[in-house]
Amino acid sequence: MENILIPNKSVGKYMIGENIQTYLQFKHDYEHCVEKDYECDKYVFPDDDIIVYVEDNKIQSISCEKTCYWQGVNLIRMNFDFFLKQYKVMYDSKDEIFMCVADRFQTQKVYDFDKLGLQIWVWRNLIRTVIVSDYSN
Repeated sequence: MENILIPNKSVGKYMIGENIQTYLQFKHDYEHCVEKDYECDKYVFPDDDIIVYVEDNKIQSISCEKTCYWQGVNLIRMNFDFFLKQYKVMYDSKDEIFMCVADRFQTQKVYDFDKLGLQIWVWRNLIRTVIVSDYSN
């Protein structure tokens, strides 16, 4: 099983806070991202289906869109209501983001779980993306 999530810490071999140089031996694509209030480096590792966001050469967050296993279950495409009940968690905040995915516009709901360092993106009540950060500090 790959892409095993450890909240506030890692997904698979990718560790929050680790220097990105540790992972550049693996096949990757690089992009410098500049948004309204945010700037970072983005590395896509296609063989692991992982995207990492980096500031000052340190991994700040890890994004999964195909597989992200927690307690032996893949969260991607899981029913969000089932997720809340199964893991006995409640989100700390919620937002809605209008975006283009595969040439289609959609509104995804974005839920933050601060104690777990998770941000979960949901469309049509299915988890589409899991982003792992370290909110413990």
